[in-house]
Amino acid sequence: MGDISALSVGKSVFGVNMSMRYVLTPERKFSVSVSKKVAGRAVDRNRIRRRVYSVLRDVKDGVKKPAFIMIIPKRECQSIKIVEIRNELLSLLNKAGLSI
Repeated sequence: MGDISALSVGKSVFGVNMSMRYVLTPERKFSVSVSKKVAGRAVDRNRIRRRVYSVLRDVKDGVKKPAFIMIIPKRECQSIKIVEIRNELLSLLNKAGLSI
């Protein structure tokens, strides 16, 4: 089963600024998907994606269960600080039971 079709049977966790879909897999992978509804211009979507990936680099070692994790930022992610993105990601990982 491929990664994308596996997400259809995965689980979801929702936060204020982003949501997360995940499915347990043998290895740990991350993906960030920013919709055109969130940011119309590609420049803005890429900026959001880069900010989330920069936080994921620091947070990924806290993920104890291997899973394919897809982060889906909401419109509010354009205007929040990196610290808030980090807190939201940690909160989502805790809700999903993937972190310590």
